[in-house]
Amino acid sequence: MPNYKLALEYNGSDFHGSQAQPNKRTVQGELETCLNSLYGPEGSIVQNPELIFTTFSSRTDTGVHALEQIINFKLEPSINLRNDFKVLAAINNNLPEDIVAVKIKEVADSFHARHDATAREYLYKIFIRRHRPVLRLDSLMWQKEPLDFERMAKHATTLVGEQDFSRFAKLEAEDSGLCEVLKSELIQESKLCFKYKIKANRFLRHMVRRIVGELIQVGQGQEASAETCNLSVPASGLCLIDVEYPNCHPEEPKATSGSLSVPL
Repeated sequence: MPNYKLALEYNGSDFHGSQAQPNKRTVQGELETCLNSLYGPEGSIVQNPELIFTTFSSRTDTGVHALEQIINFKLEPSINLRNDFKVLAAINNNLPEDIVAVKIKEVADSFHARHDATAREYLYKIFIRRHRPVLRLDSLMWQKEPLDFERMAKHATTLVGEQDFSRFAKLEAEDSGLCEVLKSELIQESKLCFKYKIKANRFLRHMVRRIVGELIQVGQGQEASAETCNLSVPASGLCLIDVEYPNCHPEEPKATSGSLSVPL
């Protein structure tokens, strides 16, 4: 059965996360409603004999955004992708305004968006000013007091490598806290804006938001301790920006559209 890889952007502000949940608005729920209206058993374009279900590369929590969320889904008969822009246009015309599909391709039947991913990268944005910002409130964290960038940047580098990050997370039953962090860097875009990027082979629930919480406390002069890893910062500043797979070609352009209100 044909298998399709779809790249999504979404503003997570009005979603109860990415994963489908009963009686709650989620990214997966909206996407599957859209795909079934087009390609499901009573689809307006083609009729798949069974309901279409999607697999997401990464689970994002309530309020978290994505500039590159990868999903895959299967259906029969196949979609004609000679003009993929028309296919994307049909999907986007049936999606709400806070989700957009930016790229689609047919992939091997064995491709699995979550299991095949080798790394995921997140971005967290911190806006530092005594007065609250009035623009892009849904895509950043507002920090009133100044932060020591050098202390924060130095502490960020200590998180690189394979470590037990269970102190930063709510572990599922029998889950391991072991993660390999490939990138952990703080960027000072301006006096008002710090950006934290972290890439790892896997992430634990709330891990990134608690790491940023610790970085902020370090930036306020505290030393990292068993207490500093318990502060979880708001979801509004967090965005999934990249998902990596084996045999990816670096020269291949990324699928970005600028339609999401969470620019890098």
